[in-house]
Amino acid sequence: MIRKRGIYVIAGGAAMLAVSFAVVSSIIAETGSLEGEFSLADILEEMFDEVSDRTQIGPGMTASFSFDASTDTAMFLWGIQILDYQSQDAVDISISNIYGDDFGKFSSDQPALFETMKVEKSDIYNFNVENKGTRPITVVMMFVKNPDDSEKFTDPNSPLSKTLMPLAVSGILLFVGIAVVVIGIIILIIDYRKKQSGFV
Repeated sequence: MIRKRGIYVIAGGAAMLAVSFAVVSSIIAETGSLEGEFSLADILEEMFDEVSDRTQIGPGMTASFSFDASTDTAMFLWGIQILDYQSQDAVDISISNIYGDDFGKFSSDQPALFETMKVEKSDIYNFNVENKGTRPITVVMMFVKNPDDSEKFTDPNSPLSKTLMPLAVSGILLFVGIAVVVIGIIILIIDYRKKQSGFV
């Protein structure tokens, strides 16, 4: 008879995977994002001071977004997400003001990018997003004023704490669960070969 230790290990890994998927499904269901793209702005509702409209950008085309940092803003967090991300998608983001001053350029080939920017003087900043890929993409931009002083990042009852922490735990369970399942399969194979060889 084959030892059942491999089966038990696989069952434990499968349970971890089930819990991981249940947590993610619960969070997404609560935000109403199951029927559309995975949107950070929806998942982290109320975390951002300003969220742009969803904007489609064709290959080689540019879309502009603005953020007003003219009132009591010492620093702000800005982010961009490609809602319908696929491999090979990429964007360039150049930042300027209404006078054409250059405040940097960023490139990303990931689903989302977040950066902070120090405000030297009150201004309105323009974010020109160029689609460097070969297909149309849909993007959204997000902004938070003075993130260092914002209770949204320190309050344990904030959407950030309530959402990202469970997602982080879910991600850990996912990777550990996969590893445990693989180990269980290896143990099962080893035990089977031992039995076939007459060692068990």
